[in-house]
Amino acid sequence: MSTDSHDKTTDPKTDISAEGMEKSSTVTFGHRVIYYLYKLMCIGIKCTDVRVVALFGRSIGYIVWLFAGRRRKIVARNLRIVVDPALRGKKLRAMVRRNIVRTTMNLASSLKTGLMKHREMEKSIRLEGAKHFEECGINGHTVISCIPHAGNWEVLARIRPYFHRVPRFASMYRRLSNPLLEDFVYLSRTRYGCEMYSKENGLREILKLASGGGLLGVLSDQFTNEGIYLPYFGKVTGVTPLPALIYKRCKGKGHLFSVFTRNTGLGHWDAVLGREIYLPEDCKSLAAITMQVNLALEKCQKENILDGLWMHHRWKNTGQFAKDMDEETQKLIRQYAKLPFRILIAAPEDPWEAEQFFPSLKRLKNSRIDAEITILCQNKSMEFWQKSTEVTLCVPTDGKVSPAELLDADDVYARGPFDILLMLGGDRHLWRQLQGLFPLAVFGWKDHPLSRYFQLSYKRQKDATGPHSAAEYETAFTEYHHLAPSS
Repeated sequence: MSTDSHDKTTDPKTDISAEGMEKSSTVTFGHRVIYYLYKLMCIGIKCTDVRVVALFGRSIGYIVWLFAGRRRKIVARNLRIVVDPALRGKKLRAMVRRNIVRTTMNLASSLKTGLMKHREMEKSIRLEGAKHFEECGINGHTVISCIPHAGNWEVLARIRPYFHRVPRFASMYRRLSNPLLEDFVYLSRTRYGCEMYSKENGLREILKLASGGGLLGVLSDQFTNEGIYLPYFGKVTGVTPLPALIYKRCKGKGHLFSVFTRNTGLGHWDAVLGREIYLPEDCKSLAAITMQVNLALEKCQKENILDGLWMHHRWKNTGQFAKDMDEETQKLIRQYAKLPFRILIAAPEDPWEAEQFFPSLKRLKNSRIDAEITILCQNKSMEFWQKSTEVTLCVPTDGKVSPAELLDADDVYARGPFDILLMLGGDRHLWRQLQGLFPLAVFGWKDHPLSRYFQLSYKRQKDATGPHSAAEYETAFTEYHHLAPSS
C-alpha cells in the first residue's frame, strides 16, 4: 500500500531487471486483443456508476454459479472447512450460490475501484481504524498489513492519499502474464501513490522499505507450496511466512495488522485498518508469528464469511504430501489443527500386492501428523486392512451399500473433505462412485486403466509386470511424494 514519486530511482516498476521482464516481454496477438478489449471495457466502466457495476457483477455471478460446476465444488469444499465440516444439503448450496454471486460482484467492482474519481471514493469507501494504522507507520516504524482475499481488496491501493504522514505506502502483487495488461493495471494501481512490488522480482525493495518505515500490504492467505505448512481455519495448508519475515527484519519497529475490506451494501465497502496483531512474548519464530497472523485473518473473515474469495483452491494438495515440519511446527499443528488431512486409498486387490504396499502405508501415515487414512477394499480383504493401526476406516466396495453412500454417512462426512485419492486398485465403477468427493488430488500407477485422469502417475520399474512390488512402492513414494525412505 507510498510516495507519489515515480522516478527511476524509487519506482519498483522501473527497477525490474531483464531477468524479471524477459519472461513477459514478448507480446503476442492474443495479448493485444485482450489488452484492447480490457481498455474498452474500462472506458465503459469509468463512465458507469459503481452501483450499476456491482449490480452487473451480481448478474454475472448467477451465470457463473449456474454453469461453473467445478467452481461450485471448490467453494462447497472451502465453506465446509471455514464454516462447518458437516455443512451439506440446501444450506450448503445456498451459501455456495451467495458466495459466488458476492465474489463476482466484488471482482467486477474492483475494476471500477481503480477508475473512480475522488468524489466517488468518498461515497463508496469508509475507513475504519485509520488513525492507529497511520500512527504505527511513522517515525521509522513499519506497518505490515496482512490482507485476506475478501471483499474488494483493490480499495487498499486507492487509499494512499488519506495517509500524508507516512513516508512510503506499498503493496505486493503478482504480475500478469500479459505484458500490455500488466503495464496498464500497474499504472492504475500506482496512479494515486501506492508502490507495487512484484514477488517475482525478489524481496530487496520490500526489505528496504521495512528497514526505513512506512505501510506495506501483503495478501497473506494464498496457498503456497514453498511456504510453511500450518493450520488455517483449523486445516493444515501451505501459507506464506513473508509477513513474519518482514516483521523480524524491522527489528522492534514493526507492527503487524490484519487489514480487510467488507461489503456493506451495493457499491459500498469498509476498509478495516485498525486491528493490530499483538504477539505473545514467546512468539519469536517464523512459524509461531505466521500462526498468529493466520488466527487474526480467520477472525476477520469470520465476521462475514461470504465476503471471502472461496472460488480458488485454498487447501490445495500437490504431489508432495508434507513439507519438512520441525518440532515447533508440529506443536502448532497439534494445538490448532481441527480437521485431518484425509487420504482415501482404493487398495490393491491382489493379496500379494496388498502385503507389498503395507510398509508404504505406514510411511504415508507417518508423513504428517494430521494424516488420516480411509481404505476402500473388497469385503474379503476387510480383516487384513482393519488390523492396521494406521487405518482409521475401512469401506467395502462390493457390499449391499455403495461406497459413495458409506462415505456420505454423517459421522464420516463430518470429519471434513477428503484431500487426496490413491487409486491403487478399483475400476471404472468405483471411480464413478467417487465423483461426488471431488475436487481431489488423484495419484496412482501409470498402468492403471484410469491413469489418464490422475494428477500424478507413477512409472513402473523397467520391464516390470504383474502386481507392484514393495520396492516399487518404496521408490514411487520416495520419488514422487518425497517421503523419507524406510529405515
